[in-house]
Amino acid sequence: MPFTHSFKAEYDAGDSKLNCVLGVYIFVEDGMYIAYCPALDISGYGENEYEAKKSFSEVMRQYIEYCLHKNTLVKDLQKHGWKVKSMKQRKFTSPDTVTMMKKNPDFKDIIENREYSRYMENFSIPSLT
Repeated sequence: MPFTHSFKAEYDAGDSKLNCVLGVYIFVEDGMYIAYCPALDISGYGENEYEAKKSFSEVMRQYIEYCLHKNTLVKDLQKHGWKVKSMKQRKFTSPDTVTMMKKNPDFKDIIENREYSRYMENFSIPSLT
């Protein structure tokens, strides 16, 4: 059953970080657990679900650090189909599930042909201004 999910963000009390929540899908391939975030097209893996989640968190940290270092985070989000609603208010929306399935055959295969579970990954991004 298709469903939509979106990027959710709010500032912490100090307005210095953007707190985010993304959907991550876990499935098994060739005996390994894969934690995959289609909204960013990044994944982690491990011998069990815990290791896959831990690996994904590290990949997410490295992705954010790299994009911030190169000053390419907004451009990369847009490349993955994200819409910038307001740079001033720092509002972004991820592509919905149906759109991601149309553009990403591997994600479509996960949703339509594999057993998977979904969890939400929380992370923080320093202010983009």
